[in-house]
Amino acid sequence: MVMNVVGEEGDKKMKKTPFTLFDEIRALGVKTVWCDPAALKATHGNAKFDIVVDNNGKDMESVGPVADFAVGAGAAQFLFVSSAGIYKPTVVPPHVEGDAVKESSGHAMVEKHLKTLPFKMSSFRPQYLTGYGSNKDCEEWFFDRVVRGRPVLIPGSGDQLSSVTHAEDLATMIASAIGNDAAAGQIFNCVTTKAVTLNGMAQLCAAAAGVEAKIINYDPNVCPEVDVKKSFPFRPIHFYSSSAKAQAVLGWSPKHPDLAAELKERFAYYKSIGRDKKEIAFEDDDKILAALQK
Repeated sequence: MVMNVVGEEGDKKMKKTPFTLFDEIRALGVKTVWCDPAALKATHGNAKFDIVVDNNGKDMESVGPVADFAVGAGAAQFLFVSSAGIYKPTVVPPHVEGDAVKESSGHAMVEKHLKTLPFKMSSFRPQYLTGYGSNKDCEEWFFDRVVRGRPVLIPGSGDQLSSVTHAEDLATMIASAIGNDAAAGQIFNCVTTKAVTLNGMAQLCAAAAGVEAKIINYDPNVCPEVDVKKSFPFRPIHFYSSSAKAQAVLGWSPKHPDLAAELKERFAYYKSIGRDKKEIAFEDDDKILAALQK
């Protein structure tokens, strides 16, 4: 088994999670190789692979060469990690497979292309993730504020529903498709079984830290100089998907359905790396508070 890592082994990003955990994968007998998608053929020559998984690409430029390599390497199955972000907003959540997507998005174009190739493809659409090895700065955004006694600024009512899934649950869903003919040609929402509100996420993170969250819900229009897409880690709308199809077709179920329990583990890790003591600037927060006259 080989894991190709895009980039260079000496790159500074390799000193960060999850790249620092590669020794755990190597201990399982997985070989790690650094090469860009266009260099796969030059790197592996005429090697044959039964299954190819792409957890890197977001568009045809990055996934196209991997798919072509998979065909040449005789792969019978191709598993692609896409994104639930390609769904168009809906007034009747949750998103289900078959809902309208942004056809011009890179992930959507890749999914469409993969269905034309001579292997059994499956695509998985994750949302936000947590758990061991995650580096998406999701719950950490909330921890940064609650441990310092700062208000948690949440755009909108805070009742917007979202989905936060443990990384292992994402992995087990994808793994459940391997050698599974029922997964051929299918798209799956790669998410847990329950949603969480944005205010609820703040409350759960605060509870994990043993404090109460000081939540302030606000209208982003009061401070137009702050881009909510960059200052807040979630979309400020209802954005969650159903995993019912994966449960029915793949026989999958999450091992980590209790978000509150997982956030307690994440907070323990947060403290273990000293982030609770790190100097952090809250410039955007302060601009919003000033606009709200708080």
